[in-house]
Amino acid sequence: MIDALLFIIAALAAVYLVRPALGSRPVPSADPRATLEASRAAVLRALHNLELDWATGKLSDADYRAQRASLEGEAAAIGRRLADETVRS
Repeated sequence: MIDALLFIIAALAAVYLVRPALGSRPVPSADPRATLEASRAAVLRALHNLELDWATGKLSDADYRAQRASLEGEAAAIGRRLADETVRS
């Protein structure tokens, strides 16, 4: 009797866990502009944190300049892509 009850509970648990994989729902597509704006915000936060790290002496001048140049390049690329998205809309 207990074995049958445990089997039923295990079967119900398996169905509960497998059910989402069996049903196919369309995956919502992300808004390209919102994705770019989130990327831009992340780069700006990284630049801010870089400034703080440099100001507190956690980074050497050479490391600061290299990382800042990289982040500024990334920000410029995102800005261009945002401008392209605005033109398309």
